[in-house]
Amino acid sequence: MNYKDQAIPLKFDGDNIPDDFSIPPCGIEDMDKALFKLFNDRIHFTIDVDNKPKKVPVVFATGERFALTKRLLPIRDRNSALILPLVSIRRKNIDFTPSLGGMGTPIATRDQETYIIKKRLSKRDRKYQNIINKLRLKNQHDVASRAGFLDKDFFPGNNAVPGRLATRRNDRNLSFLEDQSGKLLRDDIGNNIFEIITIPYPEFILANYEIVFWTQYTIHMNQMLEALVARFDGQERGFQIETDTGYKFVAFFEGQFSSQDNFDNFANEERVIKYAFNVKVPGFIIAPQQPGLPSPFRRTYSAPVIEFGIKQVSTQVITDDQLEVKSNDVDKFILSDVNILNARGDKITQRGRGGVKLLDIIKNPFTGESETSYSRILTRNQRSGETVASSQIVIDLETFNDTKSE
Repeated sequence: MNYKDQAIPLKFDGDNIPDDFSIPPCGIEDMDKALFKLFNDRIHFTIDVDNKPKKVPVVFATGERFALTKRLLPIRDRNSALILPLVSIRRKNIDFTPSLGGMGTPIATRDQETYIIKKRLSKRDRKYQNIINKLRLKNQHDVASRAGFLDKDFFPGNNAVPGRLATRRNDRNLSFLEDQSGKLLRDDIGNNIFEIITIPYPEFILANYEIVFWTQYTIHMNQMLEALVARFDGQERGFQIETDTGYKFVAFFEGQFSSQDNFDNFANEERVIKYAFNVKVPGFIIAPQQPGLPSPFRRTYSAPVIEFGIKQVSTQVITDDQLEVKSNDVDKFILSDVNILNARGDKITQRGRGGVKLLDIIKNPFTGESETSYSRILTRNQRSGETVASSQIVIDLETFNDTKSE
């Protein structure tokens, strides 16, 4: 199957990468930092030690600290002194299933179209504006107008004056009247060429974290737990967190604090009070720019003009749904090429081909019998841009352009 025939484009398809646009990526590390900033900067745990406030340090448990948090052993510094009180954070697992650990997913699980993040005037728009002469300028040489034609052999003219721009595009550039408003600097956006920048649709994930509060005294643990609960956003058991680049998530706290102290055997050990709870953070991976990955940004251009036409043919016009099935033998096409079919079972028409066929009756010179065939109209020749038809003459009755409004 050719990937170009798929309705949903594959990620990182194409090489139309903008060279002057970028957005900050967002990924797993950004979610880790956002949750760390919540406990370290926003909540800012403080306890009383000898009637003096002391900030509780926050660590992201990795390596040896991860092994310690799995057991009841407290964390110590290089001098083997206890680092208590303490808040430790460790990421347990990442869920990318459709249910996202029961939190739900905001989109369907199937492939999605690209995500539009920017729409702006293209660099090509300036030349296009010179051609259509939206402001009806008369004496500017690099703007198309009637004065740019050298000869008047046919309407509205032909052969451009040397050094001037001319076009037979029937727009305001051919107007005899001047712009009555006089507002040459007005924001007249609509008939323009726009550059549309897209990225692959974000991948949604759910990161699960374990938070552990460590203290030596119950009063310090109470102060930390009360400070956490008192700062919940509104009536929700959670917080809105934000990355350094402005992406926002919601951290959901599960319903209980689990006590894991060593009161049963602290006669031979230093007393450690430990409370643990879980936090779920639904997030997303957007515009990843890791080594080995291609650029996630792609750009396309809008078509500012739509062409409408009325055509006449000298034979019967038949739509695809009127054609009879020639064969019901399922084994007849075993060795044929595999093609993508539409809902009616027909081949998907290529761009530039019409959705109708023309009845063509040809007399066989050898047998003298008439044979019937169907010719599909080629509405656009990719090389010359002319309207043609296969095996039939199509008369172009009328063609006119309409500006596409954005």
